[in-house]
Amino acid sequence: MRKQFKASVKKLLSFSLISYSAICFAALEMSFEGKTAKLDLIISNTDTARRKGLMNLSSLEKNTGMLFVWPSSKKQCMWMKNTSLPLSVAYLSPDGRILEIYDMVPFSEDSICSMHSVRMALEVNQGWFAKNKISVGDKINL
Repeated sequence: MRKQFKASVKKLLSFSLISYSAICFAALEMSFEGKTAKLDLIISNTDTARRKGLMNLSSLEKNTGMLFVWPSSKKQCMWMKNTSLPLSVAYLSPDGRILEIYDMVPFSEDSICSMHSVRMALEVNQGWFAKNKISVGDKINL
């Protein structure tokens, strides 16, 4: 029981750091429950950082993604304005479960909106989810 409590506290502190920090961190690592896949994360948790996203980047490292975190859960939309990289986005529940995954078209200004209320979105290189056998229903570990 004590070990489970420590793990819960660690997760809560990690999520608090991500949610309430005023700057972006690139040193966090995400894994997926029951999977071997891991991602290095760029955290986008301010209005300015979320608006910029991965715009104007010429590449994204192989196992790197951007985690967008909003202050509360609601339906969210993403777009690819000024983004030349083919990306996929996963919309996540507040507890980190993948609810939806969409491929996005470079430079498209069409909104890709979640069908559910979400707290986070994860953008990765297109094909990364399929290659790593990550799908709807999988849960992240931070």
